[in-house]
Amino acid sequence: AGGIPLPRYAAYGASKAALSMFSGVMRQELSKWGIKVMAIHPSGFRTGIEGTADQWDEQEKELMEKLPADTRQAYGEEYLLGLRNYLLHLPSHCAPDLSPVLGAVLHALLARRPQGLYTPGKGAHVLLCIFCCFPLWFYDFF
Repeated sequence: AGGIPLPRYAAYGASKAALSMFSGVMRQELSKWGIKVMAIHPSGFRTGIEGTADQWDEQEKELMEKLPADTRQAYGEEYLLGLRNYLLHLPSHCAPDLSPVLGAVLHALLARRPQGLYTPGKGAHVLLCIFCCFPLWFYDFF
């Protein structure tokens, strides 16, 4: 989420991009002292961040009460319902087994020559490759 733009993830992606950039700079700057910095960019895994339907109902009600009328009208209820459905169905597309991520962490900590970037999980590098190697319109369409 920090390396490529993903719809509905602006704030989350921005925070991950900042962390990714910080990690990259620290990897470069600390290397002269033999300190290694690795980044782990996993694909989708079930973490519980998506919440439950009940939690979403509470947050949606609070959001709608505080949202200015012009903003609510500009986005529309279809957008909010689409976001809700997206987040509630997201876990079905994510891997429940976190062992690839844990394996990457373990390798990063114990390897004599750890990689600078780990991409555990199915397809973690595919979207990044498409984003980097193809025109932006193709990525946006994809």
